[in-house]
Amino acid sequence: MSGRFSWFLLVGLTFAFASCEDKQQKNHGAIVLNDPSTIVTENDSLYLMDYVGDIKVLEQPLPEPPAPADSNTTAATATQEPAAEQPVQPSSEQGLTVAFKGVTIFIPNIETRTYQDQDLKNANGASYELTKGVLNGNTLRITEGEATRVEQRYKTIIVVKNELGTLPLETLMELTDWKEIKGNNNIYKITGLATKDLKYEKASRGAIRNAVSKAARSQRMSRAMEQKWLNSVKKVRASNQKPLFVVLRSVMWKIDGKDKNGKFFQKQLRMDFPL
Repeated sequence: MSGRFSWFLLVGLTFAFASCEDKQQKNHGAIVLNDPSTIVTENDSLYLMDYVGDIKVLEQPLPEPPAPADSNTTAATATQEPAAEQPVQPSSEQGLTVAFKGVTIFIPNIETRTYQDQDLKNANGASYELTKGVLNGNTLRITEGEATRVEQRYKTIIVVKNELGTLPLETLMELTDWKEIKGNNNIYKITGLATKDLKYEKASRGAIRNAVSKAARSQRMSRAMEQKWLNSVKKVRASNQKPLFVVLRSVMWKIDGKDKNGKFFQKQLRMDFPL
């Protein structure tokens, strides 16, 4: 047994020594570039095949840059606020504005005055005196609310005009009936007020003299002055014969309709004329 073991040991040591010697012989030192002995040429087509698949780069779409802000839109958006009720702006056109509660009446191109304070918000009527402008051919407009019917009437008076002055004959007055005037879209034409179209109180010669006497006494004239006025009309036989004249004393309008809140209303407006 010991002899067989020794033989195996000897053989093992011999192979181990040979292996170490072979490794030492194969260590040729550092690799030298372009050394033909270090270049390996492969001719087997199996190992020359390209096993790497085509590389496909997935192109991810670039995020679009944000659109430049429109300065006008931005400014408008930034300043946009909830709509608020805008006050009614007064018209640039000159004239008379009568602002009742929920109803406003406007007559352009005239000037007026009033002799008393008028609480229009709690009133159904108003009165003014015309100081400048013309009514006949003008318009009456409803600028707030809606009119469904407008009627007009007027009052005339006979006056004596001569070198003595002007004497209104208060007992010779004519008041017309209400008459509807035409219009649409809240604009109504004022007509029928031309001097030639005015209705007046027709009086006899005696009625005219009586009217002159009463007017003179109401103004506390002397008897001598009263007689002068009577002498100035002694040849007059008609109310429209000079020096007598038919004069417009006042015009009145009655307006029916709905106010801005839809409620029915009736308002009256009077325009007086100075003598």
